[in-house]
Amino acid sequence: MESQSGECPFRVEDFSFPSPEVTKDPFPFYKALRSQSPVFRNPETGDFLVSRRKDIDFVLKNPEIFSNRNYLADPRMAGESRRYLDTPPPIPGDAIQTVFSLTMSDPPEHGIKRRALRSLVNPRYVRNCEETLERIANELIDVFIDRGEVELRKEFADPLALLTICELAGFPPEDRATFLSWNRIGTGHGRRFLTEEQLQAQDKDIPARDAYCEAIIKDRLDNPRDDFLTEVVHAQVARDGALNLPYLTAEIGLILTAGNETTSRLIANVMRLLIEHPDQLALLLADRALIPGAVDEALRFESPTQWTSRLALEDTEIDGMPIPKGSYVLMLFGSANRDESWGDPDVFRVDRKRGPDLMAFGGGIHRCLGFPIALAEGRIALSVLLDRLKNPRFASGHEADRENIDNFQKRVPKELHIEFDR
Repeated sequence: MESQSGECPFRVEDFSFPSPEVTKDPFPFYKALRSQSPVFRNPETGDFLVSRRKDIDFVLKNPEIFSNRNYLADPRMAGESRRYLDTPPPIPGDAIQTVFSLTMSDPPEHGIKRRALRSLVNPRYVRNCEETLERIANELIDVFIDRGEVELRKEFADPLALLTICELAGFPPEDRATFLSWNRIGTGHGRRFLTEEQLQAQDKDIPARDAYCEAIIKDRLDNPRDDFLTEVVHAQVARDGALNLPYLTAEIGLILTAGNETTSRLIANVMRLLIEHPDQLALLLADRALIPGAVDEALRFESPTQWTSRLALEDTEIDGMPIPKGSYVLMLFGSANRDESWGDPDVFRVDRKRGPDLMAFGGGIHRCLGFPIALAEGRIALSVLLDRLKNPRFASGHEADRENIDNFQKRVPKELHIEFDR
């Protein structure tokens, strides 16, 4: 908490990033950064941590300086995909010169890749999402409703997000168990901070996932269907004149994994926050019109993705701080969403009036393409949960479920055990 004088009682040098302490509760660290060193060079890694909204916005809006191709300076970040680093473009002269996914591309290539995926979030797909979500949510709840308890991540949040993207994009729902078995512990942005053991755990399922995506792509090429996957595959062939399998494999893998992880974390986080704040839960139960605002507030208060990174392509500066070429810049979205541009930023309030734009989905040209679907999923999932789970509360012995947050970039409890009246 802030001191009564309004000064931050924490010192930046009292923290280490990353560390178990900051992972469990990063917000004191963020507050210290904003007040004492808003563009901070981490002495342990050399990275620059950017904590204020205005400075993060500057990085996001200058992709010609701050690149998303983080692998250029650290191939370790590319994971198993590093085997593609020295691979020439599959189609000579093709506009797609790298086989990395949309999230690891810069203009002009980035724009081509983004346009290829944009149809997933056109109004027709979003309407289908809303119609599909309520059915899937109720089917999942039917399985555990009579027990009076549930581990919400495993039995609801994770499968709901995954089954929704499966139906929208055209992945076979019967493959759900395979998808859920794959590791979901993070993205390339945090790889440089992982131990060799953690890297092996993160990479172990990539060959199987890539093989699965390659099979799906080839099937849609030979056996077209009325689905998004078919549309993406055939559009790429029509545009480039031949199949670009490595590029499509990376992009389809992105849809299958990153396309559902943020939503899963959002659903788990909003339910945990409401149980921790019974006064806010009561407000929501009394006025369901507050549900969209509650989803926004959960994204602000506990940003599912706490930070992402960029690579400086040239010597530059941020708010007067010199940033040498080749440096990594970490944009702390979790800090921006709690900075002083919000009134009472450390208070969770479902009836909060709209403030600055949320950075939960990033910004600039890399703003999450699927955010309309994520918001719809969060809104409908929360509505169904409130309708069917009466008097939700932490299960006995699991009152401190927030303590099992163990990923310093992706903020969500590993497990969320709750009880409710039958």
